Amino acid sequence: MTSGSTQASDHPERSSAISQIQAILADFVPVAADWLAEDGSFFHPYETIYSENYAPANAAVLFAAVYRNSGDASVLRLLRAALDRSVVLLQDRTVSPFCRVFLIHYSLMAITFLDGQDKEEAAQQYGAFMAAYEDDCLIVNTNCAALQWGTELLLEALDYRKADIEHLRRRLAFIKHAQLESGFINDEISELAEHDGMPIAYHAFTCFILTSTISVMPEWKQSHAPLLAGAQQLISNGLGWLNNTISSDGTFAMVERSSHQTFTWGAFATLYVYSGMQDESMLDRIIKYWLPYRHRDGSLGCTPNTLPHSLRAGYESYTHLNMYNLLGLTGLATASLLLERGLIVQADLHLSVNSSYVDTASGYAFIRRGDDFFGCTLRMHNRQYAPAMQGFHYRLAGSKLPLAEPRLTGHQQSRKSHVQDGVWEGYLLSGGEAAGDGGVMETDESDHLVYPDSMVNADLASIPDGFQLVHEDEQLRCAKTIQLLENGFAWDYELALKHSFRSCEHVISLLVHDGEHALHIRKESAQRLTLTFAGKRYTLECEAAADMNMRLERSLLSVSGVSAQLRILLEAPLAGASHVVSWRTTLRKLPVQ
Repeated sequence: MTSGSTQASDHPERSSAISQIQAILADFVPVAADWLAEDGSFFHPYETIYSENYAPANAAVLFAAVYRNSGDASVLRLLRAALDRSVVLLQDRTVSPFCRVFLIHYSLMAITFLDGQDKEEAAQQYGAFMAAYEDDCLIVNTNCAALQWGTELLLEALDYRKADIEHLRRRLAFIKHAQLESGFINDEISELAEHDGMPIAYHAFTCFILTSTISVMPEWKQSHAPLLAGAQQLISNGLGWLNNTISSDGTFAMVERSSHQTFTWGAFATLYVYSGMQDESMLDRIIKYWLPYRHRDGSLGCTPNTLPHSLRAGYESYTHLNMYNLLGLTGLATASLLLERGLIVQADLHLSVNSSYVDTASGYAFIRRGDDFFGCTLRMHNRQYAPAMQGFHYRLAGSKLPLAEPRLTGHQQSRKSHVQDGVWEGYLLSGGEAAGDGGVMETDESDHLVYPDSMVNADLASIPDGFQLVHEDEQLRCAKTIQLLENGFAWDYELALKHSFRSCEHVISLLVHDGEHALHIRKESAQRLTLTFAGKRYTLECEAAADMNMRLERSLLSVSGVSAQLRILLEAPLAGASHVVSWRTTLRKLPVQ
């Protein structure tokens, strides 16, 4: 594995991509400048809690990247203001240690964009402070270790102080320990504990942190060559795994923590460039993907919808407009730098026409058929963001469907909250244990809810254009198939019950509004609905249904936007053990009228 270098001028497509990125960054400068308050803070217009965080440091990267291209003195003044504010926050030990890891890392990254006299002046103003800064943060997760690794290298690259080689080796070893044989990097590992978290967004983010550090390094000392090689190996293995998640619209499939937040856009752009870009048109789709989610003030949606920022649709608790917009743009800035320098890791990141991939260690499976795509969870992970056997990132002919990306209410919430308030697809049995006479015990629905919450992998078999998953526990044996049709998707279920239940429903969470488009529903019969969304029409059918109805409650949990649960009622009651209930539900796209 080697790292290549070519001039961007030799590749017109790359020059075009650089120009696109530079225009996006320049357009955002007034937005970030508007967030700069009189006291020097980068405030958040919609929140008060956790509102500034590491935004100043990422603003510094934005300003530095734009100044490097434009030479605009007013942007240089903004850069200095952002660095000054970062120093203030780094000195404030009431700011969380993890936040300060971001602050110093991205402040140093911003300075590396400077040249000549500007870099010398930055060294005079910030060098001594940065060199003496004491990082008191434990390794709280894998991306933290990557940030600390990058910070140590940047301090030496800027000649602020010598890097601690042992510190660098330990951080790289920590990340290597978190990387599975498949190449997936589990972020939910700290110095104190390891959990089966497996967030795909942070797999990509950890690869991005390593890559972005490489992108801004002016040169590598011979003594650091093993560190570069080690990081490149981690990245290459990580990109090999990520390759299976990419859909043709310029996105990659995500579920679990921080899925489809703005920073993943920039991270993906950097990773795709560093991979060697087998398809230049894909880079164009990646760069343009988030632009339709730009608001009137120039800011971007933190999640891929156009709903107001203040609704926080699909947000994590720690997601804020200033942080994630600026972190996403940092990714674009480093992607542009990689393009300019022609740096690649030659990981061969590309889309095959047809592929099927299963990774039991991370608990994910993916299938691609041309421009059709979906991912699937084999188990529920530690933070319980999605059920087992859950399909996600559905794409048909490269387009999204009116299916909301899944998101449950979290590991600290009750089963009832997961079922009633969550955004998900799967079976739902309710109504109590088997009664002594083989009938159904009449209990309140909330007393006994059964849905696919297993934290052990379902048995998976690949079938043409899909997967069959089988899970068995003390309640039932479920055989579920998710399969691509010629013009849609099918979910097939066979439940062999071991107890009696009052009811059985198929739950499907539909996207009802993304900030621009509303879902219109026509009930053709108890077994068929016609859906219209964003100018496209679909049928949703289940011949075994006794009825199908949308719940009146709405959820903001999904990154897709506002969603609601469709409940497809099947047989009821389900009396006695050994009862088998089976059905097929299909979602098909209709021809344009």
